Amino acid sequence: MKIRAIKQMCFLTLSLFSVSLYAELKTGQPFPEITLEDQFGDQHSIRKTDKLVLMSFDREVSDAVHEFLNQQPKDFLRQNNTRYISDISAMPGIITRIFALPKMRDYNYSLMLNSEENFKERFNVQEEKLTVYKLNAGMIESIAFIDGNAVSHLFNE
Repeated sequence: MKIRAIKQMCFLTLSLFSVSLYAELKTGQPFPEITLEDQFGDQHSIRKTDKLVLMSFDREVSDAVHEFLNQQPKDFLRQNNTRYISDISAMPGIITRIFALPKMRDYNYSLMLNSEENFKERFNVQEEKLTVYKLNAGMIESIAFIDGNAVSHLFNE
């Protein structure tokens, strides 16, 4: 009986620990420090001067955002203090290296790429939506979920 109680207590403790590790972000919190490579292998971090962080977790959203960004001037994201992160963790590594990265190197913008399996668990995600974090001096002012094809509205405000 005591062994069962100890196992249950260990399970509960581990469950609570994992929830705190992978809790969603909230407004008023600092945006976590992130350093990721872009499609050229250069490291980029979220800066205190960044105003928007866009996060895509599926292919259709990424394609819609790419369609918009590819029509913008080369420095568009930098001029708008915006970072764009694409989660490519579901893509097999060999496909990434042979097909995806060479294609992404033709993009006219820098794309921060995540390949870490549990990355998305640390952030706010809605299926088939672009996650948009509005920041002020590194603090989260708002969190929104929009259709990928509505990304242009973020820059008309």
